[in-house]
Amino acid sequence: MTSERPLSSGLYDYGSEQRHSSPVSSGSFTSGEGLGGREEGYDYEFIVRDEKYDCPICLLVLREPQQTTCGHRFCKNCITKWLKESDQRCPIDNMPITESQLFPDNFAKREILGLSVKCPNSKEGCQVIETLKNIQRHLDDCQFVPIPCPNKCSHILLRRDIEDHLAHTCHKRSVICQQCKSKVLAEDFQTHEADLCPLAMVQCPHCSTELMREQLQRHFDHDCMRRAVACVYTKLGCTAGKIPRSDMGKHLQENLHHHMQLMCHALISINRRFSITHTNHLTPGTHSLPDRTESPSTEDRQMMESLGNGLTTLNQLSVLQLSENPSFVMPQAGPHSLDSIYTPEGNPRHVRGAQGADERFGSERTQIDTELTYTSTPSNHLEGFPRVPYDDEFQSLKSQNLSQDESLARHELWLLDMKHTAENHEKTNKFLVQKIRYLESAVNEFEGRNCNGVYFWRIKSYSKFRNEAESGEVTAIHSPAFYSSCFGYKICIRANLNGVDSARGTHLSIFVHFMQGEFDDILEWPFSGRIMLSVLDQNPTCELRSHVMETLVAKPTLAAFQRPTTPRNHKGFGYMEFLPLSVLDNSTYIRNDTLIIKAQIVST
Repeated sequence: MTSERPLSSGLYDYGSEQRHSSPVSSGSFTSGEGLGGREEGYDYEFIVRDEKYDCPICLLVLREPQQTTCGHRFCKNCITKWLKESDQRCPIDNMPITESQLFPDNFAKREILGLSVKCPNSKEGCQVIETLKNIQRHLDDCQFVPIPCPNKCSHILLRRDIEDHLAHTCHKRSVICQQCKSKVLAEDFQTHEADLCPLAMVQCPHCSTELMREQLQRHFDHDCMRRAVACVYTKLGCTAGKIPRSDMGKHLQENLHHHMQLMCHALISINRRFSITHTNHLTPGTHSLPDRTESPSTEDRQMMESLGNGLTTLNQLSVLQLSENPSFVMPQAGPHSLDSIYTPEGNPRHVRGAQGADERFGSERTQIDTELTYTSTPSNHLEGFPRVPYDDEFQSLKSQNLSQDESLARHELWLLDMKHTAENHEKTNKFLVQKIRYLESAVNEFEGRNCNGVYFWRIKSYSKFRNEAESGEVTAIHSPAFYSSCFGYKICIRANLNGVDSARGTHLSIFVHFMQGEFDDILEWPFSGRIMLSVLDQNPTCELRSHVMETLVAKPTLAAFQRPTTPRNHKGFGYMEFLPLSVLDNSTYIRNDTLIIKAQIVST
């Protein structure tokens, strides 16, 4: 059931509530479009406001008032933009005027700047009342101005609360660790204190010794007696695995003979790998080259390293044994004395005599290191050394280098081809995106043309848009464009879900805006006809539905009904107080979080 009431009856009866029933003209500023960054009128809460100082275009108090030759006042930026985008006529009486015919009204300016206004932050608690002239000076220091946290922590606080926030609650503030004296973000302090601070006292997980975190790794590597470590002869074949460091000395003493056998086997393996003959003795005065010049492999290096560690350990144990038991016989382990350790049949033999065992051991180890670290690089300054040929190895490296260069060139060509392919795909994607957008606009245009002057605008996610309007993030939303007929006027609806100007926070405001269409050249301007706006009741019971309908009668003298000179006419026409929000909320006008507004265009 549709309830249509004449304009003189208050449009719709909501008990004792009174409603502004006259349609009003709405400027571009109330629609949230602005003036491309230029200032409109003063939007403050005045203690005493005289309507004679309101700008007819932006509906705010005049800023830099300009007077026309026909006696009307406007904001300087408002009237300047109006004259540039219209046919240079006065918005009030449609009299021809030019920008050169405007002159500043300094008397009105002085009176306006002397008006008293409330601080814009009065809702936050500021009770200051200041003249318009000095209000900006107050805002520069107002303690109730919401400002973002300087640390960019996503909090927005009043200026008076910023200092306390930065000192105590901001999780992006810097705090000083009392142990290492380094600066850490408050949100990372617990992690720093628990896992990162180098001077924090921690316990060894093996022996429970308390020490600083920076000393923990050194403690693991050298001092912790309960930590399991590998035997130095593991790489030579010792299968003892990892044992506590406190038991390592006992393990080395008990397995001394076995470790010596492992070292002997390692020396024989190295001897065979490098073809070192038993007759080649390396004395301080003579040198001999191995028959082969190949570099040791990684496995050989590991074996040599283990062998060196084993020799060091063996030397230490030998000194200990000799000091404790003078009768202890230490076998020799030099490569030039392998015959004294292994017979050709592989049977071990011991060398008699303990005197000077440690000196011979040190001398023999020096000779071993000298021979093992000898490389294939020829030494020209050693007399009697034959030059080692390396042409084959050089040619092999050269061929490998050429092969790698060819492979690199092929990969570069592949990458270049893939780059061109990716660029072509990107161009194709851009073209397809543009085509999709064109098709979407064409579909919307088709839907708007076929509505035949009756358009239903479904505002889905109403609660979301309402919250954005209340917070001031998006104060106005516009419907898709529609036509009064297939070749008629192009129009859109604007809704301020939280009201506008004097109706802000109390009423739903609805306006219509004419738009530039394809057939404006053959249409009659200004528009003369009627526009019926309705908010539909979505009550499931048809008999209980009570739609709210208002009828706008075109006024050809108003700029809102003139032929648009921009894609959407800055001037709109409609109702600031179309429907009280108290009636709209928690009613059947909103169902499934959707509000439906109907517009019907009747041309004459």
